[in-house]
Amino acid sequence: MTAHSLINRLKLRHLRLILELEATNNLHRAAERMNLSQPSVSKLLQEVEHALNTRLFERSSQGVFPTPSGVLAARHARLMLNDIDRLQLDMNAMQEGTYGTVRVGSIVAALPDIISPVFARIAQTQPGISLSLTIDTSDALLLGMETGRLDFVIGRALGLHGPMALDCRELAQEPLCVVTSIHNPMPDPGTLTLQDVANEKWILQTAPSPMRRAIEAAFTTALLPLPAHPIEASSMFATIDLLLHSCLLAVIPCSVSQHYEKAGLIRRLSVVMPDFLGPFSLISQPGRPLSPAAQLVFSSIEQESIRIPDRSVQSCF
Repeated sequence: MTAHSLINRLKLRHLRLILELEATNNLHRAAERMNLSQPSVSKLLQEVEHALNTRLFERSSQGVFPTPSGVLAARHARLMLNDIDRLQLDMNAMQEGTYGTVRVGSIVAALPDIISPVFARIAQTQPGISLSLTIDTSDALLLGMETGRLDFVIGRALGLHGPMALDCRELAQEPLCVVTSIHNPMPDPGTLTLQDVANEKWILQTAPSPMRRAIEAAFTTALLPLPAHPIEASSMFATIDLLLHSCLLAVIPCSVSQHYEKAGLIRRLSVVMPDFLGPFSLISQPGRPLSPAAQLVFSSIEQESIRIPDRSVQSCF
């Protein structure tokens, strides 16, 4: 079957049905969410399976569940519907006299020295560009880019992207440090090691993020087990809030630590963290060209990173 004939057969309702069935595993609930009768939904499913010449969902008494072909179809349906959402956003922006929306995902370490100055400058000099920023872990950001919710991301690939082809442009290093609340009475003679603090209670980044891998590698290199029964948090801001209400320890980027140290909320311990994290990068998908607005933001971020001394985001000491 050619792409042209497939385009003639597929409708947007077919794409939405695939996603609704993937989400609900139930024809009746999918019909309710699409405001259709169940027979109409069954007919739509037959149409899309006929158009693709394959079974997308297995029917059973427990519900409908995607086949491997159904999983693949859902991934592409999500991409196409997200692109249509993006088209609507850009058309609205054009009608309002602006030039489009750029959706950027970033790890928190890139905020102080790269993202914030770039976004502030673009807000002043490019009033036609609407900026959307998502802060998350690299694995979550890569998923957002793969599904079309983000144009590009600042983070690390490190094998988290599966089969997705990536264009990675190194931006800067990200030193890590060990911190605790300013109210934690634990003494620090200035020569603390991981072994000295290994038995403390910790907050750790959730797996499988690159930062969690770096923390695990640091403990392994020091011949130490990972701290027992840690609190796990994917959000850096949740980590900081937990620190402020406890005597827990955490590993965070030094650029983030500096901000909260200046505010008198946390203190940095003298533990030296080895550099197992490596640099973070500006990541895009070669097969999905950026819009002119997204390309402008992309290039501005790349240029901003060049201004960072030694391409390092805030050294630890």
